[in-house]
Amino acid sequence: MQNLKMTLLENSTSFFVESVSKAVVAETEQKEWKFATLLLVQAIETILKERLRRENEVFVYSSIDKPKHTVDIALSIDRLHRICNLKLNKKDISSIKTASEIRNQIVHFKFDLSLDQIKSVFTKLVGFYTSFCEEHLGTEIKHYLPSDLRNKLLNLENYVSELLKRAEEKIERNEIPEEHVWQCSACGNFTFIIDDEKNTCILCDHSEEVIECTECGELIYEEDSLEIYTGNYKRLHRYEYVCGDCAEKYEVDPNEHYY
Repeated sequence: MQNLKMTLLENSTSFFVESVSKAVVAETEQKEWKFATLLLVQAIETILKERLRRENEVFVYSSIDKPKHTVDIALSIDRLHRICNLKLNKKDISSIKTASEIRNQIVHFKFDLSLDQIKSVFTKLVGFYTSFCEEHLGTEIKHYLPSDLRNKLLNLENYVSELLKRAEEKIERNEIPEEHVWQCSACGNFTFIIDDEKNTCILCDHSEEVIECTECGELIYEEDSLEIYTGNYKRLHRYEYVCGDCAEKYEVDPNEHYY
């Protein structure tokens, strides 16, 4: 009986090529973005494992002592940093995290996702995948793509540039203050607009809560705030949400805060 056998690298590149194929079709058949995203996340997961394997095959398994289940994306990134001294930049990690969340929504439940966000994250991760393979595996990934598909991929990569250009024109046109334009935690572009009514990225449509640091008054993403215990009042524990800078200098002894 004939077996189907692939190395980790071969497996990953096959996921990648099929993902790009689906993305090209998705430009006219939107439902194909579902499969393009799923396949690209899978390609990234396997390529991270390949880099760990090259360090030592046991690192591919979540439990080194009991090599049965392989690592997930989060653990792969952590091990690449701690063991291989390979630290991914925050923008790439943010995009990978967002794509993983999109994949989980698609696989495990009903979903309603912004196409602009999917396209933006997808094209960023295509760039990450190709550069990771070249820099850390010595593999020119575009050579795995048929020439016609390679040309269509270039058009996909340019799509985000077009979106970004339009977003920057809108920011300038509406005279939005520089301090109200943040880096979006979903797509990584400086297109997240702070607004009293709705804090949203005008490129990928990602929304996120923004709060004020109770110490210095600086606006921060709620997800980036730190909860600090500030004592108690009449047996009720009190907490404040502060930014990272204030958290470092905010040292409180709970036993000294009674009123």
